[in-house]
Amino acid sequence: MATTTDGDRLGPVELLVIEFPRGQVSGAGFATMTELVDRGVIAVLDLEFVRRTEDGGIELVDVADAVADAPDDLGYLLGASSGLLDPDDIATVGESIEPGCLAGVLVFEHVWILPMADAVQAGGARVLAAARVDPADLVAALDRLEADDPADPADPRRDEGQVV
Repeated sequence: MATTTDGDRLGPVELLVIEFPRGQVSGAGFATMTELVDRGVIAVLDLEFVRRTEDGGIELVDVADAVADAPDDLGYLLGASSGLLDPDDIATVGESIEPGCLAGVLVFEHVWILPMADAVQAGGARVLAAARVDPADLVAALDRLEADDPADPADPRRDEGQVV
């Protein structure tokens, strides 16, 4: 699970922090992540679980203790704690969650993009940039487009004969 793509090639890498208020990850959520890895959609580069104790302390939690109904064989996670997340990162995450809660910190690579990048490059093109679009920014842009849609029956320009 922690294996990355070959050599110097990497797909886009993201960090995802999820807070679990009940203090444990559902087996279904963990199974979904495992399925994405098995399908070659993502590669896990680092995975840590952090708990903030009721008295405010911060502690790392073993995956077997963090995941409800964790599979008996967690060997495929060996190496997923790669050290990409340092103690300062763990402290920052721990301080951001509520006491009694658990957070999963996942650093993952989008490996699904690599075959497409290979095909583009084989055709003589090259990928110049990639950026993550914040979902809130996307929703705001769609809202603006919807507000400007001339086909919108609520558009006041319709009554002025400006919209066909």
